Amino acid sequence: MRPRICGCVPVNTMSVNIYTADSLPVPVKIIVEHRSSSRVSLGKKEVIVRLPKHISVVDKEKTLKQFIAWAKQQIQEKRYYQDQQQTVADYQDREIRVYHSVFKIQLEYIQSGKNRLSYRNDHILKMYLLEQLTERKKVQEIQRFLLRFTEKYFLPQLQQRTLYWNEVYFKEKIDKVVIKHTVSCWGSCTVGRRLQFSTRLLLMPTEIIDYVIIHELAHLKEMNHSAKFWQHVEQAMPEYKLHRKWLQQHGNKINF
Repeated sequence: MRPRICGCVPVNTMSVNIYTADSLPVPVKIIVEHRSSSRVSLGKKEVIVRLPKHISVVDKEKTLKQFIAWAKQQIQEKRYYQDQQQTVADYQDREIRVYHSVFKIQLEYIQSGKNRLSYRNDHILKMYLLEQLTERKKVQEIQRFLLRFTEKYFLPQLQQRTLYWNEVYFKEKIDKVVIKHTVSCWGSCTVGRRLQFSTRLLLMPTEIIDYVIIHELAHLKEMNHSAKFWQHVEQAMPEYKLHRKWLQQHGNKINF
């Protein structure tokens, strides 16, 4: 996957407003700027609407209404922003599968001190949370602990698996293999030969993890999605189309 390059717009040519819609789990960021057309996208923590400066107020309101309706449908159908919709009760005694292991979450509330995660290699993730925190803050702390735990204990396994597939099929130079919490993509490969994978990928079945690894390794040979690129993927994983389809259909339903 090629790195994305974003352009810059001078601050004095646009206005930015944050709008809260009761029908959406995240805010709507409205950017009015010099542009020829309107656009809507689902950002990491907000719905982003871009509107041209030259259209009337009535047209802006009409477009915004249409975009919010579209965003609502996308969020419902594809289950975006699940982390913003979780409650503390959703995590109590919940079991999560990370790579080949299953862990059970146990929550306990404390009156003072610091929020913390205790793990003693017994597949129990014991989290201590300050009782006075808001519901949303507690959820954020739980998710933060899960991300840190996953990165700490499973990055080496993901690195080993990546090196395995590279040695068997690709034999390319790799600069680095890292994981990061991203929602826009499952993996990426830079021109500097740095492979990055989403932390959420580790919640997927093993064959899906392997597919994404192979996909990014193939980019070391072809930094595009040409027919030649897919030939490299198919050589390493003949059934890759099944896994790609599964990821497209179910990937957004799986989260911390």
